[in-house]
Amino acid sequence: MPVVQPPAARDRDRRYTGDVMTMSVLILSALSVDAARGPAALESLIEAVEARGGGADVVDTPSANIRPCTGCGSCGGRTPGLCVLRDEMQEVFPRLVAADVLVLATPVRFGSHCAQLKKVVDRFQPLMAPLYCVRDGEMNFKPRYPRRPALLGVGLLAPADGEYAGTARMRAAEADAFRHLISRHARNLDPPAYAAAVLTGGDPRGDAVELAVALNDVMGSATVDSVTVGIATSTRARR
Repeated sequence: MPVVQPPAARDRDRRYTGDVMTMSVLILSALSVDAARGPAALESLIEAVEARGGGADVVDTPSANIRPCTGCGSCGGRTPGLCVLRDEMQEVFPRLVAADVLVLATPVRFGSHCAQLKKVVDRFQPLMAPLYCVRDGEMNFKPRYPRRPALLGVGLLAPADGEYAGTARMRAAEADAFRHLISRHARNLDPPAYAAAVLTGGDPRGDAVELAVALNDVMGSATVDSVTVGIATSTRARR
């Protein structure tokens, strides 16, 4: 059973100064669950990443052979840092550890990620050591690896005129809940930076700005005009 080794330390600043190295962006995407708008949203996300000099590595979580975590605890004891479930998550772990940015992209369901992405996030436990530490007055698992990717959450709300859209107030609350969820993931994963973008539908410019601001927070600055979000959206949800 191969052991996932932490990558050698790298200088992140080299990736913003014209160096030939490319920022590695791992996108764990469940956007395909929204068959009507998800593919376009993912394509826009990839284009935005590449516009900033990043290299997008996409895993479609709904179609991936990734089983739910059983909560056995072996990755913290009997097989430290290794999950005993032999599925496609074994291919994701080294890409996750080596990435500069981790993107969690999902349709928003009840203010959270959908089940097809959550099952993957639940499998992150091997990235944690079986030790606790206190950060900002809260007890959390200690990360196993000293180098961790920046975190970006991208949520796609249901269409404003769709069956499950709800009222404007409900949609705003759902967007805020998703942003809070990403902040809690950041508390657990302890990334060097994190951001969240909520895309809504009907206003391509507004969603482009939303996505650009979030990407700039984790990848560095770039002009908003270089990004086009090709999905149907409505009002922009602010961070």
